[in-house]
Amino acid sequence: MINKNMISQLPNAIDAEESVIGTILLHGTDVYEEVQPWIKSEEVFYKDIHQELWKALTSLYKTNQSIDLITVKEKLSEMNLTLVNKDDYGAYYLTGLTQGIVGKANVKTHAKIVYEKYVQRKTAISSYSLFDKASDKYKDIQQGLVEHERLIDELKSIQPTRRKSIDEIMDDTIEALETSNDIVSFDFEPLDMSSRGMTRKEITILGGRPGHGKTTLMINIISKLVLSGKKVMVFSREMSKEELMKKLLILESKSLEYSALRRPEMTEKEQQQLDKAIIEIRSKYRNLTIYDNIRTLSESMREISRHKPDVIFDDYVQLIQVDIGGNNDRRFQIETIMMEYKWIVKKINACAFLLSQLNREIERRLDPEPKLSDYAESGVIEQVAETAMFVFYGYNFDHEEFGRYESKIIVAKSRYGQIGQYVVGFNGDRCKYYLNPQEAEDEITGQRNLLS
Repeated sequence: MINKNMISQLPNAIDAEESVIGTILLHGTDVYEEVQPWIKSEEVFYKDIHQELWKALTSLYKTNQSIDLITVKEKLSEMNLTLVNKDDYGAYYLTGLTQGIVGKANVKTHAKIVYEKYVQRKTAISSYSLFDKASDKYKDIQQGLVEHERLIDELKSIQPTRRKSIDEIMDDTIEALETSNDIVSFDFEPLDMSSRGMTRKEITILGGRPGHGKTTLMINIISKLVLSGKKVMVFSREMSKEELMKKLLILESKSLEYSALRRPEMTEKEQQQLDKAIIEIRSKYRNLTIYDNIRTLSESMREISRHKPDVIFDDYVQLIQVDIGGNNDRRFQIETIMMEYKWIVKKINACAFLLSQLNREIERRLDPEPKLSDYAESGVIEQVAETAMFVFYGYNFDHEEFGRYESKIIVAKSRYGQIGQYVVGFNGDRCKYYLNPQEAEDEITGQRNLLS
């Protein structure tokens, strides 16, 4: 339990607080703007009366009024702040704050000290709280950890903003253009034709009905990214990490089909192919991290912040549990998920590739090809995503109209590229996509001859 004695011993810098406020009282709005990146709210101050004074200063600033001893006194009286207006204490205290202030050269340094003490106080209070929860066997320690992580994220979010000049921004832009560091290629021509790939700090969404090859396409992209040196993180919410690894093994092998792994025994040639694929994955996939035991949004964000991958894959968003707030409306929860992903990829300069289920009504239409409106809880998904696309395996609907090894990748939205449809090769048993259906059929025929 946090007691009064602990609170009285919390880190503070009263002298620095007095210096900051006194300098603002003497030099006005310009100094307020200088310290504002460090002091974003009154709670940064330790002393209650300084918190009240900051409220008054902020009110004057926001209403474009001048800041000096007279205007501050009037604002304090108008706001009826209890500590400052107690008898004549406030007036004397204000005058005292300006005594000994020579100039404003050190005000930013003092503001930084005030902020650092604030961070230390918040961290200490969080640690005390976590200790309380860990000491009480009747309380949930996991919940305590979640709360602690949330506080850490909060502290990170109030770091002072570094304002960049237009020249700095232009330099960053030129560097991005010259190096293409902001583009992460799919290394699969039908996908790269639209916009050259994924853009860092943006979200790509992939939709499709069950059995249409969403996960297979994800596996193919993951493989190409990892082998190109990218750090990849996968949240597999529908499939176990073992099943996901099986698909990678099939893809990495030269000729194995997924059905071979489900038989009690494999042939000698199949076993040789599998053993080789295992060696390849052990040596080449060191930059791949897979989670299949994380259900909540907050846990996901915590792992992403900790490991900072280049690309995040999440299969799929409708299975993420939102553990913040009390709103049970699913559309609101999906919006929260999308906005959290949007924030995290901007924060760590990564790409997010999210899989989404589609509405079931699609299978009742005469034209079963998916559209943007088919995304479950479609509004926010469509708005937030840089690229929105679908996989469509028509063979599931009509064996005569669509070829067995034929699939469509439909780019329905591309913020920085072109929309379009691309017919590609697909074979679920090989867990593989191809440039065209003929290439898929040719490889299937050749690999069966190899294993026979």
